[in-house]
Amino acid sequence: MTTPFKELAGSPRESFGPDGMEAERRLICAWDDRRALVEEILGDGYEFGGQNPVAYPGVSSVVAVRVRVEPLTDDLVKQDLAELTDGPNAYQGFARLTVNYELLTAADRADLPEIEPQTFLTYRMDRGTETVTFGGDALYWPGNPEATFPSAAEGRLLLPVTIHRLTWHRAVNPPWSAIRVSSGTFNDAPFLGAAEGTLLFDGAAAERVFLRISDLDTPEFSWRIEYFFREKPLTTQATQPLFATSDFSKLLKFES
Repeated sequence: MTTPFKELAGSPRESFGPDGMEAERRLICAWDDRRALVEEILGDGYEFGGQNPVAYPGVSSVVAVRVRVEPLTDDLVKQDLAELTDGPNAYQGFARLTVNYELLTAADRADLPEIEPQTFLTYRMDRGTETVTFGGDALYWPGNPEATFPSAAEGRLLLPVTIHRLTWHRAVNPPWSAIRVSSGTFNDAPFLGAAEGTLLFDGAAAERVFLRISDLDTPEFSWRIEYFFREKPLTTQATQPLFATSDFSKLLKFES
């Protein structure tokens, strides 16, 4: 760090929970140095070649994600502010910076696919079902073999399906074309431990996420993309495949 700072008493605060380690540090620096220190803490961007946000001491995977700045004391410099575009207030002494750290990478399954640098994946598995309807004369009630059903009756059989949810964090330039092409296709190679042709891509949900303010003036954003896959879904016995195959690895590469 090139900007002088001190850490306040009572700092840091650390917490450990389902999302891993989080931490908070409270620092002080000269009021006029506050923005320079913020830029050093958050880094100069997540693009290739950019400086990463600063890591928490001793834990390289826990990094600074946000900084709150406020005056340490009310030692206001008197000035006349005629318009709301004037200012903001200036102070003679110090700024207090509250730095929040979060886990950048998660300890997920070992067979996650490769991704772009300075991004990370989190994984979740859910239970899903698919429904098949049968006529009454094809129904059987386990545990009550004497039960019979009218042939005109209908019963629904629930088939369990494994739902894989893969979330890609800090995707600066999402692969919109690959998402469009791959939606509704099976994997053409093993993916998430599923053999070729057994994992159906159900689509994606994308949300824009704030990263930082570049040069302390222009906001920068990335995307958090959640991908949904169904393993061994129910299909028809058609002579021609109903679903094409595609390369799912392209879902984790930036759009060229």
